[in-house]
Amino acid sequence: MHKHRPNLFVTSVFVVAVLFLYIPLFYLILQAFLVDPMDLHSGFSFKWIAKFLDSGALWGPLQNSLLVAFSSAALSVTVGTAGAVGLTRSRKELGVFIQTLIMLPILLPEVITGLSLLLFFLLIKIPLGFTTVVLAHASFSASFVYFIMVEQLRKLDPQMGEAALDLGAPPETVFWKVTLPNIIPGILGGFLLAFTLSFDDFLISFFTSGAAVTTLPLKIYSLMRTGISPELNGLSLLMIVLSSTLVLVLLSKEKTREWVLKS
Repeated sequence: MHKHRPNLFVTSVFVVAVLFLYIPLFYLILQAFLVDPMDLHSGFSFKWIAKFLDSGALWGPLQNSLLVAFSSAALSVTVGTAGAVGLTRSRKELGVFIQTLIMLPILLPEVITGLSLLLFFLLIKIPLGFTTVVLAHASFSASFVYFIMVEQLRKLDPQMGEAALDLGAPPETVFWKVTLPNIIPGILGGFLLAFTLSFDDFLISFFTSGAAVTTLPLKIYSLMRTGISPELNGLSLLMIVLSSTLVLVLLSKEKTREWVLKS
């Protein structure tokens, strides 16, 4: 048996790409603990983190972003899961046609999606605000959830549902008692993805939020237009820590699941 040697060129490209992605993040974390974020020799301090925690200018948009992301993710999961379950029972030709339409929000540039949603909300006379942002975010997040749930449903054994139907269970009972418990991992994964997409979105929020709602990306953009605010370093540190903690929790649960399956 010949041992496969790692490709030096491919490995080098991968290392350079990872460094390019993560060096700015580490530098951002370092800036959060500097007296002068633009001077590496200015000394160590917690003042920017404390200033961020005491600042009311960022906590409001952060709360708005969390509320919008949670609401749009819940709506996206409901619509995406219902669509995936319904289309798996329809004819193949109809499913392919609808899947093409569902894929459009993923392929279209966000600026086109945001502009079209803005014109649509103005046409039907819905005031721009929290509701329009949630609907706009859910309109493109539901597409991602749909394809996640389609793959999750493909992993299910169709004989389970058929057996329940043969035993006299109505389709609603089959869904709640058989299908739903087996697709919960996909639902959770779709919710997290939709939550992240909504929380991070700027362009669609810019078009559909109006003056009533300011999300965190919009607030950061407005602050950056007037200059670099050191408070953003404290906010960035908090977001990096929370994101890293979430990834570690998910990885630990996956490792625990693998260990249980092997034992």
